[in-house]
Amino acid sequence: MPKILIAEDEPDLRNFLRDELTDQRFAVTAVGNGADAIVAAAEDTYDVYLLDMLMPGLDGIQVIRVLRKLTPHVPILGLTGHVGRGYMAQASSYGVTCLSKPVQVDDLIREIREALATRRLV
Repeated sequence: MPKILIAEDEPDLRNFLRDELTDQRFAVTAVGNGADAIVAAAEDTYDVYLLDMLMPGLDGIQVIRVLRKLTPHVPILGLTGHVGRGYMAQASSYGVTCLSKPVQVDDLIREIREALATRRLV
């Protein structure tokens, strides 16, 4: 069962994503900020990271930088409701696909499955 780490500061969205992905037979750990995501990634292994780009404290780009050093081969997907702030372009420079909020669950699941498939080829 693929393991996904979600870092999302909005509790309702975090719980929604956790529930939807659990229903799709993913093992999900959900945290509320970037610092907790880094700790979780250091303490356990994951197959995909799903990060909000705009969180208090460490934002998604800062978390991506650390995760790329800790686990360089784990795919990262970003979520942002702030398309105009350049998060998508910054994330892309780290090889991260960013999806805009509100995200369609089917699109998110497709992106996760593609990331998993790509990782297995590496």
